[in-house]
Amino acid sequence: MPLKSNHNKQMYIGLVDADLLCNGTRHPNLALLKLAGFLNDNKIKFELIESSEEDIERFDLIYISKVFSFTKDPAFVQEAKGTIFYNKFRFGGTGYYATIENDNDFAIMRNSDMTCFDNDSFLNSLPNHRGGKKMGIDIARQMPYYNLYENFVSKKIQSGKKASYYKDYLYYSIGFLTRGCFRKCPFCVNRLEKKVIQHSKLEWFLDNERDENGKLKRPYIYLWDDNFLASPPKVWRSLLQQLIDSKRPFQFRQGLDERIIAESKYGEEIASMLSKCKYHGDYIFAFDNWSDREKIIKALKIWKKYNKRETKFYLFCGFKLSYGDDKKLYQDIWEIFHRIKILMNYGCLGYIMRHEDYHKHELSNIYVQIARWCNQPAFYKKMSFWEFCYRNQTFWEERTLNRKVIPLKSYEDFIKDKNKGYYNTTKMCLPLKTISTFIDHFQEKKDELLEMFNYKLNDLITPSLWEK
Repeated sequence: MPLKSNHNKQMYIGLVDADLLCNGTRHPNLALLKLAGFLNDNKIKFELIESSEEDIERFDLIYISKVFSFTKDPAFVQEAKGTIFYNKFRFGGTGYYATIENDNDFAIMRNSDMTCFDNDSFLNSLPNHRGGKKMGIDIARQMPYYNLYENFVSKKIQSGKKASYYKDYLYYSIGFLTRGCFRKCPFCVNRLEKKVIQHSKLEWFLDNERDENGKLKRPYIYLWDDNFLASPPKVWRSLLQQLIDSKRPFQFRQGLDERIIAESKYGEEIASMLSKCKYHGDYIFAFDNWSDREKIIKALKIWKKYNKRETKFYLFCGFKLSYGDDKKLYQDIWEIFHRIKILMNYGCLGYIMRHEDYHKHELSNIYVQIARWCNQPAFYKKMSFWEFCYRNQTFWEERTLNRKVIPLKSYEDFIKDKNKGYYNTTKMCLPLKTISTFIDHFQEKKDELLEMFNYKLNDLITPSLWEK
C-alpha cells in the first residue's frame, strides 16, 4: 500500500507495545518511544493502542513492537489476517526472531529488524529534525517521546496501582550509548556481533522536561547497552564522563561485563571510574557461565578494592533444558549454587535470570523457588535456600493454621516428621515440596545438594579475599 507525503496531514498512526498487551511489562518500549518522537516532530497524529481488542480501522498504519519471544500478537492482528487491514501492520523487535536457532535465518531477521525504520517508505517521506540525515528517522539521534505511555500509566494509578510500579515510564531517560558485543553467547540476540561501537550521545536522549516547581520530571538515566565496557577505551571513557557530567544517577540495566575488568589493562581504571559515578541502585554485573569463574574472581578482587557499595550479579540459567534431561538439570543447578557461593565469598548479591527453556523440565519449579530466594536480598542475606523453603512452611502454619511451631528445622528433622506422617494431614507448601522432591529425585546427590542448599552469606563472606 503506497504512502505518499502529500497524505501526511490525514495520517493517523497506531503504536503497539505487544509485550504490554500480552504479559504486561514494567519497561517502556524504546523503539516505540523514538518512533513517537519522530512522529511528534513531524506533527503526525499517533496513539498508543492499549487494548488487544482495538478497532484498527481508524488507523492508517500500525507499528507493532515486541521484545520477548513468548509474547503473543494482539487479537486484532490475528483477526486482520487475510483482509486488507493486514497491510496496515509493520512488525519489529527481537520477540519476532530471538529464538531462531539457524544462524543464517537469524542473521536475515536480525538485519531486517535493525534496518526496518531505515527502509520504511512512510517514515522516509518525512523530514528528519534531529540531524544525521535529511529524510526519515535516525534511530540513534532521535529524542524519545517520553509521554507516550502517559495516559496508560495515569489510568493504572487511578485504578489503585502505585506510581512507583511505573517508575521506568515516569522517571527515566532511556537509551543506548553503545551497541553490540563480542562474546557470541548462544542465547543472546548479539550472538553474531563481533564488536562494540558507539551508538548515541547522551544528549540525544537525555530528557530535560521540568514540572511546575522546576524539578526534572525524569531525574534518572537507564541504559540498555549490551556490553558497554567492551567498547574502545576512548569511547567508554568519553561516554562515562558524559554520564558523570550530567550529575544524574544512572544505571546499566542489562548489567556490565565484569570479565572486562579482569581482561583489560584498564581494569583498575574502569573499577576506579565506575566507583566514583553517581550510580543509581546496585551496581549490576553478570556471571552467566561457570567457566568464567577465574575471571570473575580476579575482577572481584579489583572491584572490591575500589567499591564498597552493594554489587549484584545476574545469574543466567535454564538454557537448552529439556524434558527428562536430569543430567543437564542437575549440572545447571549445581553451577547456579557454586556461582552463588563465589558471590557470597565476596559479599555480592545474585539475581537469577531464567531462559524460557527452564519450563521444559518437569522439575522446573526448582528454578522458581531459587529465584524467589535469591532475587530478594532480604532473604538471600539472612537465610540459606533450605531455610527459605522451610520457613515458607512454618510461616504458613503459624499464620493460616494458628499453630505454634519450631520456625526452622534441619532437613534430617524434616524427614523424621515426614516419615511420621506429619505431612499426611498438614499441607506441604510449594517451596518445601519443591526442594524435597528435588532432593528425592537426586537422592544419590543428597549430601552435595544439602551442602549447596545451606550456603549462607553470613557464613561464607570472607573480607580477607579482597582486603589488604
